[in-house]
Amino acid sequence: MLRKKLWTAFRKLDIFLDVHAFELLLVLIVLFVRLPTIAEPYWYGDEAIYLTIGNSLRAGERLYVDIIDHKTPLIYYIAQLGNTQFGFRMIATAAIAVSTVAFFMLTRDFFRPKMRIIAVTIFILYTNLPRFEGNIPNGETFVMTFVLLALLAFRKTKVYQTFLDSSVSMPSRTSIATSSMNTVWLFVTGALMGLATLTKVPAVFDFAIVFVVAWFVFIEVLITARQKHARMNSTVSVVKSVTLSLLVQMGIVFCGWVVVILGSVVYYFFRGSLKEYIDYGLLYNFRYAGSWKPQFSSEFIAFFFTLKGKFLLLGAWILGLSFFKRSLSPGFLLGGAWLGLALVAATLSNRPYPHYFLQVFPALALVITALLWVVIMCIHRCRDQKGVVVCDLDAAKPVVEALGSFVIISALVATISFLHVTPYPTVKYYDLFFKLSTKQISWPEYRDQFNSVLNDNYKVAQLLERSPDLEMFIWGNNPILYALRGKNPVGRFTVAFHIDDFNAYGETITAIEEKKPTYVVVMKDQTPLPGLSEYLTAHYIPNSDYQTMTVWKRSIR
Repeated sequence: MLRKKLWTAFRKLDIFLDVHAFELLLVLIVLFVRLPTIAEPYWYGDEAIYLTIGNSLRAGERLYVDIIDHKTPLIYYIAQLGNTQFGFRMIATAAIAVSTVAFFMLTRDFFRPKMRIIAVTIFILYTNLPRFEGNIPNGETFVMTFVLLALLAFRKTKVYQTFLDSSVSMPSRTSIATSSMNTVWLFVTGALMGLATLTKVPAVFDFAIVFVVAWFVFIEVLITARQKHARMNSTVSVVKSVTLSLLVQMGIVFCGWVVVILGSVVYYFFRGSLKEYIDYGLLYNFRYAGSWKPQFSSEFIAFFFTLKGKFLLLGAWILGLSFFKRSLSPGFLLGGAWLGLALVAATLSNRPYPHYFLQVFPALALVITALLWVVIMCIHRCRDQKGVVVCDLDAAKPVVEALGSFVIISALVATISFLHVTPYPTVKYYDLFFKLSTKQISWPEYRDQFNSVLNDNYKVAQLLERSPDLEMFIWGNNPILYALRGKNPVGRFTVAFHIDDFNAYGETITAIEEKKPTYVVVMKDQTPLPGLSEYLTAHYIPNSDYQTMTVWKRSIR
């Protein structure tokens, strides 16, 4: 009996591996490309903040009350689960692997096998390589996973299926209630988009692609109804029925999103930190988005980087796609609209951080692949007749799609240029890892290539091993040291720029006086904290002095 069960289990595993061989290959490729991430030192500021807050949560502190950052909460709980940089990066690697498989499954709706391979190759290159910080577990990494899983759920719905094939009939309002699986998939779509939003607020623009797809379905029904029905009454009846069906279905999607967001509100209400959650986790994002003022060469360009200008361009782009809908493939329609939305999301704060643009790359991969498919189809369908090139297809369709691709890709390139986004080097990154793994360079030589403060950080971390305190204080923007040593910050803030932003100088000094940490680290490139020098002189002695920081130790007196 046992032998039979083992054989049955083996056969099931063999069939699974055979059916999903390519997906498993994609996972292995992701693991291989991301292999150098396990060797990286603690060097990246945002990652260190997530790990520091995760460590504070593990110690029982309340997010947004005892420890503060300005993002929605899920990224901090993921960091808490990861515990260390290695654990956090393993979770990020798993998330990217899931995203890659999900993206590949999504491409099945639009492209043939060879084109799918091109699309997923573009996706892997842009979302894993360090050029746009794909090697770092930023919020966009996890947003991408939730969004792509949401779109996989959306694939199961009638709205999406009608988008792909207009001959698929939309369910009536009454049948929506009885069609339980369609309703479930709609709700799951919204809920997963809600989890994306709780990871990072700009995910609401990814959420909007669901409603844009519904809009495209409405436009197609409107055009078809006008062509099929000569009588106005018949056209109105069909359009009304489909409109009500779409409204109900999108309402279910929205309810799924709202349930997740309200769930977080209820959670923080019972934690006694609802006001702080709203202030720092939600509303502060609006302040953050408007606090960066980039300089542009003209007022005309500057206008299109305002929120009003971005929405104007986005609205014009969606309307343009709607107008030329029948000349565009479903893959380009979805990718083009999604890329426009993601581009607004990536530039909400107009900051030149490369990882913000991770959010655009799934859609960009769809657009580039759709463009390549158009080019290949044109080549295959054209022939030379006595020196004249004759093509067996509607010439308007590939031209419109090619122009659309040019417009949206140019908008992305121009945006990166105007914001002066500087990607990270890729060849150097892998070259360093190769030299480390082949022992051509030492670990300190490898480590110090990432950040000028790391040499001092790792020395101070060794010093702090002797400290029994769970907390310390760093005056400066060096959360890396908190994460490296596993210490919690004294007070609510992990970095000096948050203390500056909230004018929390008195609060911070009070926290130091109450907690009396054994060690205080003062970064030499930081402007003085009012009152800190006097307090340190009275109660601390300089323990160690380094090129970038001074370590003060509490004296017995």
